[in-house]
Amino acid sequence: MTAATPSVCQGKPVAGRLQLPFVQRLDFERLIEKYAVWVVPGAYVAWLADTRRDPFERQPGETRAIAACRAIVAAKIGNTVSVPAELIQL
Repeated sequence: MTAATPSVCQGKPVAGRLQLPFVQRLDFERLIEKYAVWVVPGAYVAWLADTRRDPFERQPGETRAIAACRAIVAAKIGNTVSVPAELIQL
């Protein structure tokens, strides 16, 4: 999946993209400061973020908060994460 691929298609999540519905409730500015997340507007996606200033590690997001959270998860856990079945809504 490319960085320009949206994570939601016609209201339904796209397989393989981390969905973060709780992000709007968080004070993500504190997370951005704590993890030194670099967040900028993207050319082909709304926002790009990463914690290592590495162009190959940038994470896309529809909002600044979502891009920042994806960058933090990728830096701390990796690009592939396991999610318990009870947290997955189909």
